[in-house]
Formats: sequence, C-alpha cells, structure tokens
Amino acid sequence: MKIVVNHTTKNFETFRAQKVKSLFNADNGHTWTHEADLPIEDENWQIGLIVGPSGSGKTSIGAQIWQDLPIHDLYSNWDNTLPIVDNIAPQMSLNEVTASLSAVGLGNVPAWLRPFKSLSNGEQYRAGLARLICNAPDRVVIDEFTSVVDRQIAQIGAAAFSKSWRRTKGKKIVLLSCHYDVVEWLQPDWVYDTRTGEVKKKSKKDRLLNSTFGRQTEVIGGILKSITI
Repeated sequence: MKIVVNHTTKNFETFRAQKVKSLFNADNGHTWTHEADLPIEDENWQIGLIVGPSGSGKTSIGAQIWQDLPIHDLYSNWDNTLPIVDNIAPQMSLNEVTASLSAVGLGNVPAWLRPFKSLSNGEQYRAGLARLICNAPDRVVIDEFTSVVDRQIAQIGAAAFSKSWRRTKGKKIVLLSCHYDVVEWLQPDWVYDTRTGEVKKKSKKDRLLNSTFGRQTEVIGGILKSITI
C-alpha cells in the first residue's frame, strides 16, 4: 500500500520568516511531503511497526492506513465511577483481565482498584493497552507506543504485548513509535522506518535484530512464560 502525505501551510512573508529563510535556506518550510510503501495488503501479518523520529510523519501515515478507522484513542470511554478492573472487558473473567494488565506492565495491584482518571499518564496508557488486548478489534492503529513509560518497562512491556496480541489469532495492529529500542522486543512482522524509508520484514526463520533480542529474551523469559491471556 502506497501512502502519500502532503502537508501545506501558508507561506509566511513576515520579517522573521524571511530572515529564517535567508539564514537557513528554508524557502520550502511551508510544505512537507512523505511517501511510504507499506506491506499492509499482505494478509500474513499481525503486528506492524512504524518507527522514526518525532515529526517524521508517523501519525499522518497511521491515519491513512485504514481510511474507515481513525487512530485508536486509548484514553476515551472510561467510566470513572468504577475502578479500571471493572472497566475492562466485563464479559471476560477476572483472571483474563488482570493477566492483560500484567502483560502491558501494569502489575501494580492498587492501581487496578482506582478509576482511570486517577492514574498517572503512563498507567492510563497501559490500562488502555490492556483493554485493547481484551477487546482485540480486527484492525487497529495505536500512536505513541511506549512513549510515556520508562525504557525498561517499555521494552519488557513490548515483548509481553507482542506475545499477548499474537494470541488474538489474525487480528492486525499497527504501532507508531519514536523509540527504536522496542523493535527487538516487540518482534513485529514488519517495520517501516520513516527516517530511511526502509521496510524490513521478519521471516519465519529470523528475528529482527536477532543477536541482541536473543540475549534480552534470556532476561525476561521467565516473565513472558508466566503471562497467560
């Protein structure tokens, strides 16, 4: 699937704007274009990752992946009269819900007993991911993956999230992130780098960034084996 992003604003001619253009040779600052070719149409994948620095077009690309679906809002539609443990998938068992919370790194049991609005930003994000795992929509795009948590939690959480999502049996998710360190933990089926325009696919025989991931898997292997959804 080819996605073209074109952003255009007014070409300002103020004194400061003109000075910046002159000093930094930035005559085209009012336009921005990015073209991405993503392997979305291939059916044999579950997890895709778009990674790149801030401002490189990840969100704009993500918004065009499935025209009928906006980027999913993890922070919406929470009932703040209830604790999050009652908000997430009431049709599922308690064990399944708490397992999903643990899978995204929200293992702080007292946090389960608080309403969504009282959680920290990082806890809210992880609660949203836990709810997403339980609801498991057929197609979904998630922005700012692991951006609001510290890197150790992000890495372990990415590995656990990947394991949990693959149990949804064919549901497709595209994650947008500015952090390259999650690639080897998440092991997505494909990665698109907005910085280079390169797409890398994971074959059945290989892991993405295999040598590093293998060493890290030894550290967290016991944690992942204990996660059941």
